[in-house]
Amino acid sequence: MFVRPSTLPAASPVYPAVVGNRDGPPSRLVTVRVLAATAYHDDHVMKAVPFAEIEDEYDQLVARSAGHLGADPVCTTTHWIVPAAAAFAPRGKPRVWRGTHGIVALLEHENPKGPVLTSFDTVWGFATPFVGPDPEALIGEVIEDLLPQLDFYALSISGVDPASPFFEELQRLAPVGYTDTADRCVGDLSAGFEAWLAQRSSRFRRSLRTALRDTEDAGISVEAVSPTSAPEVNAAIERILAIERRSWKTEAKSGLIGTDLGFFTRSMSQRFARSGGLRIMFATSEDVAVEDVAGEGVAGASSGSADVGYVIGGVVDDRYRGFQHSFDRDYADLSIGKLLQYRNIEWLCSEGITAYDLGMHMDYKESYTDRIESTITLIVADTTR
Repeated sequence: MFVRPSTLPAASPVYPAVVGNRDGPPSRLVTVRVLAATAYHDDHVMKAVPFAEIEDEYDQLVARSAGHLGADPVCTTTHWIVPAAAAFAPRGKPRVWRGTHGIVALLEHENPKGPVLTSFDTVWGFATPFVGPDPEALIGEVIEDLLPQLDFYALSISGVDPASPFFEELQRLAPVGYTDTADRCVGDLSAGFEAWLAQRSSRFRRSLRTALRDTEDAGISVEAVSPTSAPEVNAAIERILAIERRSWKTEAKSGLIGTDLGFFTRSMSQRFARSGGLRIMFATSEDVAVEDVAGEGVAGASSGSADVGYVIGGVVDDRYRGFQHSFDRDYADLSIGKLLQYRNIEWLCSEGITAYDLGMHMDYKESYTDRIESTITLIVADTTR
């Protein structure tokens, strides 16, 4: 069983910012750009900084702020957003400011109507670009000090929980619209593996037992690895790519070979490895002819064995975020995916992980899921253009 989020309120075409006492009747209504202009001063509190120089500080701030903001504590970190920008928006220009109450990390994109500012995560919008432990103080600083510095046609603020106080504070920026929700499937591991398993349906538990029995009978075993160095990560990625070459995902051009997603995953894996957070599990078949193994060029597999499936993800604090998983199409009848998910969750619980974020909602993920976490993107327009 899992819980879906409540329905979002509809966005009005123009949502004016309220100036004056926010707890009482508004003294006047103005658009966000007019408000910003009236607050302009030369000695800015929020100052532009090179992002590479403050990445560690930023990640520490994410750790302190995610709970207050309702933000994704994994996908808002530099482990995720820097590789995402490099892979999917390489022409975007980083624009990062640090102030008294937080950090704002945006990408600037060229547009005929004027600059468009987004978070570093331009594909899924999981990351929020505004990070600070006090949403009211942070947005106040953005309005009073940052907006006068910005030139934009549109500003998109992604990764916002619509049920959070942060969402309410962002109304002060006068958003003109919202996107649909980005729904993520999350398994609750806080009570341990057996408690998580007990919450699955009886039918799904039977299917897991069948997968475990069938794969064991077929000589399939699992190996858990946590690479921490660049050579270890590269070796693990080569094993993953060998599996991908025999996966349906490569045939559908949705895998990791020759794609931006592949570049993103390799780069992200290196960053998680350096922090000790990379987790990979392989499924290996012991019943493979030696010549077949050599022919496929499987790196890391022992003689007479071959990797036939994998799942990869990363840990931040007590939360695990899944990246990718796949399996050799010749083993499709053995439910390699269920074997890997079962053993991976067992492994994560043994490490004290309390939440498993499986990523974007898909029907098959519902069996592993206890709740849906949703975020939206707010669109702020420069009404003076």
